[in-house]
Amino acid sequence: MSATLVHPDGWYPASWRRHPVRQMPAYADGAALRLVEQRLAGAAPVILIDQAARLRTAMARLERGEGFLLQGGDCAESFDDPVAEQVAGIVGLFDAMAARLAPAIDGPLIEVARIAGQFAKPRSAEVECHDGVGLPAYRGDIVNGAAFDACARAADPQRMIRAHMQSVGTAASLAAARGAGSPVLTSHEALLLPYEEALTRRDPVGRWWATSGHLLWIGDRTRQIDGAHVEYLRGIDNVVGVKCGPSMTSDELCRLVETLDPANRPGKLVMIGRFGARRIAEALPPLMRAAEEAGKQLVWAIDPMHGNTSMVGKRKVRRLPDILAEIDAFFAIARAEGVHPGGLHLEMSALDVTECLGGRGPASLDDLERNWLTACDPRLNARQAIDLAGHVAALFA
Repeated sequence: MSATLVHPDGWYPASWRRHPVRQMPAYADGAALRLVEQRLAGAAPVILIDQAARLRTAMARLERGEGFLLQGGDCAESFDDPVAEQVAGIVGLFDAMAARLAPAIDGPLIEVARIAGQFAKPRSAEVECHDGVGLPAYRGDIVNGAAFDACARAADPQRMIRAHMQSVGTAASLAAARGAGSPVLTSHEALLLPYEEALTRRDPVGRWWATSGHLLWIGDRTRQIDGAHVEYLRGIDNVVGVKCGPSMTSDELCRLVETLDPANRPGKLVMIGRFGARRIAEALPPLMRAAEEAGKQLVWAIDPMHGNTSMVGKRKVRRLPDILAEIDAFFAIARAEGVHPGGLHLEMSALDVTECLGGRGPASLDDLERNWLTACDPRLNARQAIDLAGHVAALFA
C-alpha cells in the first residue's frame, strides 16, 4: 500500500485486517477469496460518491434540528428477489409514507432504504442445529445459502460477485424510478468487510468513500472500539450509522463517537437507538446527556423494531403497540433532553405480509402464518408502515 494512500493516523481501506474481527465467515479457499476481492476492486461502484457527499450535507441539517430521516426496508435482501418489483414496491411505500410525514416536518425528509447491499446478517450463534446436526449459521445470501445442508451453508466468496451485480442493478433502478434529483438512497449494515474494502474508492481530493451504499451502519454486535468494523468505518467519509442497544454505556458512546469521527463533523454520525419499549426510558437519556455534555454533533434516530422482538416457540414476534410505544418514548426523551428527534429506522415491506402483530396486520399468533415471507426478522406490512408514518407525523404537531 503506497504511503500516499494511508491516513496520517494509519488508516487505509485494509487496515481493519490488523484488528479483532467478529461476525465474519470463515472462507475455506483463501485464494478464491482474494480473486473475488481483486475483481470487486476493479468493478463499478454501486453508488456515486457525489450522492454520498450530498447525503452528508443533508444530514448536517438534521443535526441542526431541521428535517427527518426515514430509513427502512427489508430485514435482508435475497438473490431470489425480483429487483424491478422490489424497487417499485419500496419507492411506492416511501412515497405513501412521505405523504403523511413531509407536511408535518420542518425541513427535508431524507429517504434511505435498506436495499442494494443488505445481504449480510449478524448471527447470535456460529452454528445452527437441527435434529442433532450442526451446520454453519446462515449469514445472508452474500455469504451462504439458507437451505440446511452442508453445501449451501459453506461460505462462498463468489456470492459477493452476485450481490454486487444485483446491488448495482437495484441502485440504478432506484435512481430511474425517481430521477437523479430525488432518488431513494441506499444503506446496509457494513458487516462483510472484504466486500466493503474492495468497493472503497478515493475521490480527487483524497477522501475515501464506501461506494457499496450511501449510508453504512455498524451493528450492536460489531461496535467494539478496537474491532475491525469500527476500524473500517472510521476511515470513510460516508454518513455512518451506529446502532445503540441497552448495553451501551455513556463512556462507550463517547469513546466510539470520538473514534469514528474525531473531527466532530455535523451529520457524519447518526446514532440509531434500539432499546425496546421497556428499556428506553432508562437507557437513552444518559447517552443523550453524555453526548451533549461532550459537545458531540450527532443525529439521533430510533429503531423500534429490534429491541421489541420476542420469541414464541421458534417464532420471532414483534407487536405494533410496543413499536409505537418506543417511538413515543424516543420523541418524549429527545425533547426533554433538548435533542432533535431526527429519524426512524424500520424493517418494513411493501407487500401485504403478516409478520408483525397489531394494527392493520395479523391480530393473533395464528395469523402470522398466513403470509410470513421474511427470511429472517418480522417486517411491518405496507399498511402498518403507512399508519406508523401518520402516527409519527402527529408527534410533530
